[in-house]
Amino acid sequence: MTWSGWRCWAAVALLLGGFLGCVAPSSPPGPSLTAAAARHTLDSWNPSYCKVVEFYGIFEHHPNEREAFALIANPSEKGQNPQNYAARFQLLTLSEGQSRWFLTRLLTLGEPAMRRRLGWDNLLIPVKDPPAAAAK
Repeated sequence: MTWSGWRCWAAVALLLGGFLGCVAPSSPPGPSLTAAAARHTLDSWNPSYCKVVEFYGIFEHHPNEREAFALIANPSEKGQNPQNYAARFQLLTLSEGQSRWFLTRLLTLGEPAMRRRLGWDNLLIPVKDPPAAAAK
C-alpha cells in the first residue's frame, strides 16, 4: 500500500469513528422529573410560606435543567394575593455517582419581579416524589 492509500484509509477511519462517536449515547439518561414530584417538592420544602395554588407546567432548558411555573400563596398570611413563581430544578451528580434532581432557585415573575426580585437563590432541596396516596 502506498503512502497516499494509507492516508485515504486513515481519513475514512477517522470520519467513521467521528460519526459513530456523535450518534452513540454519551451517558445513560438520568432520572426524569415529573410534574407531581416538582409540585410536591414546592409544597413541602417550606410549608409555612409556600403553598402551590396552581401548577402550570415544566419547561426544559437543557437536559440537566428544568424550569417549573406555578402560582404560589403564603398560607400564613391571610389576604395575600398568590404570585407567579419560576422554580429551577437541576439534575446534579452526587459523590456516589448517582444523579438526582434538586430545587435550586425559586423567583417571582411578572411586574413586581422587575422592580424587586423576590424569592430564594442557592437552594439545594432534593426532589421527592409525592406519597402514593397523594399521587392518585
